[in-house]
Amino acid sequence: MTNTALKLKRAVCSVVVMLALMAGITAIPASAASNGIYTATATSHYKHPTTGKIEDSGGEGSYVLGQSMTDSALNKAALVEVDPQGNTYVTIRLNLMDNIQNPQFQVDGSRNGSFSSVSAALMQEDYTNNTADFRMQVPSENAIIRCSMYVIPMGRDVVFYITVGNLQSGSGDFVTSVTVEQPAASTPQTQPPSSQTPSSQTPSSTTSSSSSEASSSEVSSEPSSSSEASSSEDSSSEGSSSTVGGLVEFDESGNAVTDTSAEAEETGSGGNPIIWWVIGGIVVVAIAGGCVWYFGFFRRKK
Repeated sequence: MTNTALKLKRAVCSVVVMLALMAGITAIPASAASNGIYTATATSHYKHPTTGKIEDSGGEGSYVLGQSMTDSALNKAALVEVDPQGNTYVTIRLNLMDNIQNPQFQVDGSRNGSFSSVSAALMQEDYTNNTADFRMQVPSENAIIRCSMYVIPMGRDVVFYITVGNLQSGSGDFVTSVTVEQPAASTPQTQPPSSQTPSSQTPSSTTSSSSSEASSSEVSSEPSSSSEASSSEDSSSEGSSSTVGGLVEFDESGNAVTDTSAEAEETGSGGNPIIWWVIGGIVVVAIAGGCVWYFGFFRRKK
């Protein structure tokens, strides 16, 4: 039982150590900013962000007061610049400059508490807001900056740490010194000279105007041609009606009958000759019958 318990404890401890190592590895930013100018958020630390060490003489007992003081001394705005060669520069802004003297800076690029001195350039001072900007070169924007400054009201040096993050493209009201390379633009297509544009547009405008005039003339000429056609049709219809005198008839061979009107007049005036012959025959038969009756029967009876 004792061996089993010891093995279980060792396994649990191994898992805890592995998780701690993985958390430490993921906590360290691996990527660096590319060529550009960025505004950033500066954060003050009375303790070293990684090791937790306090270098200020106030020690652990002055942590609350020291953290509050460093928060007031460090402005939250910062600038990060990366030049085309990959060199990184950070500009931090200190407040309360009328109470601060001789700020000095060191850089911890590996974030393990090992600092190296770095020179800082005073970029600008704002006497209205009582601030000053200091620019220094760092291994990357993830480096930890150590600041040591003399605080006049306290009468001693104060040591604290600075980190920057939350990079956003832009420069704000900071003074910049880095040139940002623009991506090569694609070669534009060759455009014709501007002097040829009016001449090239003139034919099209002339053509459009001439086409519009032609279309308008065609539109205006269509009614006249249609009126002329209608008048010619009327005249032809009048001539044909005066010539034919009615509807044109065709015989079985498909030939037009031109004497329909004359036959109609003859029929209307004289009637059908067959009918007249029938009537004449009836009259003759009636007369003959009357004569036979008169001479044959009526005279004999008398």
